[in-house]
Amino acid sequence: MFYFRADGNEKIAMGHVMRCLTIAEALRERGEKVLFLTADESPVQFIEKRGFGVKVLHGRYDELETELPRITEILAGNSGEGRTGIVVDSYFVTPYYLEKLRQSAKVILMDDEKKAVYPCDGLVNYNIFGKTLGYEKDYPSGTRLFLGCDYMPLRRQFQNCSYTVRDRVKNILFTTGGGDSLHIALCMAERLMGKENPEIGGPVWHIVCGPYHPDTEKLEKMAKERPFLQIHKNVTNMSELMQECDLAVSAAGSTLYELCSIGVPAVGFYFVENQRRNMETFEELTSIRNAGDFSADPERVIEVIEKEEERLCREKGLRERISQTMRNVVDGRGAQRLAEGMLSL
Repeated sequence: MFYFRADGNEKIAMGHVMRCLTIAEALRERGEKVLFLTADESPVQFIEKRGFGVKVLHGRYDELETELPRITEILAGNSGEGRTGIVVDSYFVTPYYLEKLRQSAKVILMDDEKKAVYPCDGLVNYNIFGKTLGYEKDYPSGTRLFLGCDYMPLRRQFQNCSYTVRDRVKNILFTTGGGDSLHIALCMAERLMGKENPEIGGPVWHIVCGPYHPDTEKLEKMAKERPFLQIHKNVTNMSELMQECDLAVSAAGSTLYELCSIGVPAVGFYFVENQRRNMETFEELTSIRNAGDFSADPERVIEVIEKEEERLCREKGLRERISQTMRNVVDGRGAQRLAEGMLSL
């Protein structure tokens, strides 16, 4: 039995839940039982739509230690039933919290930042820079480390995708990930609408709005007035939409890894600190242009995106080179590797 401790809401979006769902599906395919544990009801419906059960802990997503009596009771209830593992995906973990969980289960920690050395049986940092942080030096030999893009948990729809760089750029994807607290998509759409004479026959911009996007209604209203804007809500088959696009502009989160697995030439940006190193390393290893930090200088980021978009539209050879370097980084089988590794703990 594997438990997944993850949360999703308007403040933290759905990234933690999404990647846990992908790993959970890989475990389920291997005959393992799975149950999600969440602080509140916010992500319950989303998780249940993917066919998984959920128990609500009635706590706070940012104060995990307060839920310990409830969660340890749940884990203890599975004792004697064979393997018990729990995947913990939260930026609010503490060493004490994890140590208490280890009394009842094998603990696998999803760790993006290496803020501390945590007590756990397995640790996952699939980020493109994950192997450079010195985990091997700091963690005991008994902790199984899953580091780097080989362990990026992408949904099956991103495996074995066929993509060809086309002669002309007709469709551009724009995504900020699960949320958009800085209204980046709205800023970009307003910039596009502000152009006096958008090129007739120019590219169509496809803006993706996740379940917690704050500006979906405004963007839909804008799209009704401009044929070069299309809004996509709660997309379920993202790989299909990506394959239909000739360029992408994406925040440096999970979506950028998805684009890499397909090979859609991209421009990247970031707006939170934990995306910065991701973006810098992507630029170094894949030639994806880093447009910068939107939270610090939104005007500059939009200007860089516009200039890079114009350059990539002109230069098919450049798009082909970027596409190939992206595909060299991510192969889409990370969730399967993680599931097999977790089952061997």
